Amino acid sequence: MRPVRNDTQPTPTAAGRTSESARRALVGRIVVDVVLPLLVYYALRALGAGVLAATLAAGAVPAANAALVAARSRRIDVAGLVVVSLFLAGGALSVVTGDARLLYIKDGWLTGLLGAWVLLSLAMKRPFMLHLGTAIATAKVGDEGAAAWQRRWTDDPVFRRRLRLVSVVVGVVLMLDAVVRVAIASVIDLDAVATVTNVQYVVMLAGLLSWFFWYTARHGLRA
Repeated sequence: MRPVRNDTQPTPTAAGRTSESARRALVGRIVVDVVLPLLVYYALRALGAGVLAATLAAGAVPAANAALVAARSRRIDVAGLVVVSLFLAGGALSVVTGDARLLYIKDGWLTGLLGAWVLLSLAMKRPFMLHLGTAIATAKVGDEGAAAWQRRWTDDPVFRRRLRLVSVVVGVVLMLDAVVRVAIASVIDLDAVATVTNVQYVVMLAGLLSWFFWYTARHGLRA
């Protein structure tokens, strides 16, 4: 008797393509958010630019990328909108006060706000991680995959408990990251802040994603 194929699950080839796409997206994110801003900052400093000017130029790289992605997709990207808004607000405050540290502190505000939202959404009927999984399932296998993901939340209490745990871990880590970023931006020598905060960001992201992928794979939480 031939096994019945479940069309809501991605084939190994599709899963491999999804994993490769996720890795490329992560590498691209690190290049845009970390590598390019550092190159711009230290290149401008080597050319004699002041700390504030170099910091503004470096911070404009991820903000411009977020605006470009939103323009290309022709839809409002909430995350991109937050990045651009915080950059503009931090840039304005830095220019007014003459303090470049505010541009680095706003990065802490961004991750802190996201972490707080992930945690607060646990009090809602459908938390943030459920919506994220639904979006991923839709992208991978279409509406049927999204519907299957939603049914698991409705029918499986173990699934709900584990997804809530993921939400707690992600939210807490992002909020701790915010505290560390603000502390670094407030006390470390300004010329070293760019490198230290970006190294800290990569370490945090690598650790969080390593746990996230391990836990979700082990407990069947992949959308």
